Amino acid sequence: MTHYMPGHGSLPGPAAAMSCPVPVLHPPAVLLPARLDRAVLRFGVALRRECLANLETEMVSACEAAAHCGDPRTSAPDDRGHWDRSTWSRYLDTATRLEGCYGPRMRRLRDDIARLERLLDLAVTA
Repeated sequence: MTHYMPGHGSLPGPAAAMSCPVPVLHPPAVLLPARLDRAVLRFGVALRRECLANLETEMVSACEAAAHCGDPRTSAPDDRGHWDRSTWSRYLDTATRLEGCYGPRMRRLRDDIARLERLLDLAVTA
């Protein structure tokens, strides 16, 4: 699992919100036993789904913040139906810039989830 620690790899100031923090890797808390334990696999899937949801929320929040950039004339972030073209443009520009930071981690989590789910789908043999 990847943990992020304040002050380790993040840039000071406003640029920090748009930069990729340097992950501090820790060994897994749960070591897999010699046989595949379905509960451990399900836990791994749930943990990775939670991490993926957190990354998606973090990226969307950053994009929404950039889209509105403190302009009181823009619609609220949850009122996307009324966003104008320039607001959408700022949102998409930010999403494009952040893809390099979030995309690889999100793809890796999706791949891990798919791999663990394939293991769960294996027929149980005694």
